[in-house]
Amino acid sequence: MKRPVTSLALVTLFGSLSAPVLAESTLYSWEDENGVVHFTDQPQPDAQPLIIKAPKIQTPPPTTQPAAQGDQPIATQQPTATSDEQEAVKPEVTLVSPSHEATLRDNSGNITVVASSPLKLNKGHSVQLRIDDQIFGRPQTQLRWQLTNIDRGSHTLQVDLLKYGKVIASSEKITVYLHRARVNQHVRPAPSPK
Repeated sequence: MKRPVTSLALVTLFGSLSAPVLAESTLYSWEDENGVVHFTDQPQPDAQPLIIKAPKIQTPPPTTQPAAQGDQPIATQQPTATSDEQEAVKPEVTLVSPSHEATLRDNSGNITVVASSPLKLNKGHSVQLRIDDQIFGRPQTQLRWQLTNIDRGSHTLQVDLLKYGKVIASSEKITVYLHRARVNQHVRPAPSPK
């Protein structure tokens, strides 16, 4: 009657497999007359060879950093980035329209502001508009604002990118010039023919 492989034999096998192996080695497995399976590195009669290959360990190639003048470059190991870090997008926001120092003509004082960002505005991300360094409206997830009844003159515009209410990036501040007719401006009558 054959007995199953004992737990001691399995521990011995896995211990030898997990030990550091510098080169390829061969183990032998054989069963004695009592049905006990033995493992050894010495050949035995009726033993079956078990070939164990050394594990391949991959390391990233070293990179060199510039050294001070006259010194040799220093080889350093770059830490490997996780897949989450590789997919991470740099938080940034850019004003697309209007352009910097644009002259806008609208007698109603309307300005359309459009921004862009590589981030998807979800999971706590939002944007807010600043006009003349004052926050306009509430944070939102759309990158478009329609401003109405803005006074004529020069105005600064800037967009902030927020994560859970905290500013994580800002666009460049631009200046626009809004021209609109005065409310109290008199319209000259058309000349009448004589």
